[in-house]
Amino acid sequence: MVENIDLKNLCEELLRILPSGSLQDVMNISYKYVKVPVLVVDILYNVLGIAPEVKTGDYYWDYLLEHRGYETEMITQLYEEGIMQSVNVKKAPFIVNWGSCKERPKIQGVIKVNHIIEGYVTMNCTYEELTPDRMEAMEIIQNACTVLYSGKDSENSMKYTYQKSFAAELFGGRIHSQRQLDNWKNTVGISLEPSYLVAAITLSDEREKNTLSFIRKTLATLSPCQLALIRQNILYILYYQYDRYSSLENTWKYFKETLVKFNAHCGVSNLFDNLLEISIYQKQAEDAVILGRPLAPKHHIHYYSDYYLPAILTPALKSLPRASFVSPVIPSLQEYDQKNSTSLLTTLETYLEQFCHTANTIKELHIHRNTLLYRLKKIEEICDVSLQDYETLLHLMVSFYLLRIT
Repeated sequence: MVENIDLKNLCEELLRILPSGSLQDVMNISYKYVKVPVLVVDILYNVLGIAPEVKTGDYYWDYLLEHRGYETEMITQLYEEGIMQSVNVKKAPFIVNWGSCKERPKIQGVIKVNHIIEGYVTMNCTYEELTPDRMEAMEIIQNACTVLYSGKDSENSMKYTYQKSFAAELFGGRIHSQRQLDNWKNTVGISLEPSYLVAAITLSDEREKNTLSFIRKTLATLSPCQLALIRQNILYILYYQYDRYSSLENTWKYFKETLVKFNAHCGVSNLFDNLLEISIYQKQAEDAVILGRPLAPKHHIHYYSDYYLPAILTPALKSLPRASFVSPVIPSLQEYDQKNSTSLLTTLETYLEQFCHTANTIKELHIHRNTLLYRLKKIEEICDVSLQDYETLLHLMVSFYLLRIT
């Protein structure tokens, strides 16, 4: 028979240590009553409190006990199994009994401050120990952790309030004058010297806000000179004092590794020196990630300098039918190739990609020079055009480019 938990006394003991106690105190009291291992971690899976401080035979518990945190590969596994995302779609506390928790399930609680997930509270159980009393106990425990975290360690505490408010004003486009900017810089207490760079990070699933929080805190370790904000399921990062001449290869390598692990994509603006113009570069970062994700899905980091033409042209293309911007030569050659099993359209596109350089086109297509010349003449005859005409060539080049980005 499972012994009932004295929820009233659990609640009273936890109340007595608030708000001056520690998260370890909460874990010690909780373990006394729930009688199963219980721990609390921040969103980066660093241990904030754990009881009992002995090994249990559960690999994940014992690893946290010894190392006080998970390696990135272990966190990635939790992400791939959907455990990290589950806190966004399930009301805590809830039971995790899939993936790596299938053999030994967990009762999952969360620390949520101002609707932002700051950490996780977990009970390790056997299936027989998943009782209604422990579910109720977890609700009490996670609330106690929230009170302590919001008062001391949370990014919702006063230490970070000004920075978050400043970031919201900055990325929200509500700072318009140097005086406003100077007042905020004095209030926040950071210099925010140029040069600047804006990054915009998105995930494939818009419900994964806590994963964005994890990425934000992970990337914060790479550079102290940054201001970040999650807004409308996009993580914006303003990098300041960005030294364009220093070697940043290792930083960006680790940055990309983090993005790849969570299938995230990042758009990066051009460098700029006037912070009052941030809205321009914020839009560059947004355009880079929106355009880069479908056009170059394997890259994960997308620089606006590589996408400025699509950024300029895409808005106009949305209002135009294809026939209004594609050269009539292209559909004519498509039809001819289908009827005659030829490859004139591919020949033409390659020829233009090689800037009409005959030798390079021959090499690219692995054909004889006479074959290329015959095909080009055939294209001119079929479509009644001259491939020596500048405007014809320009229209064709633009057409092929626009077809590639739409």
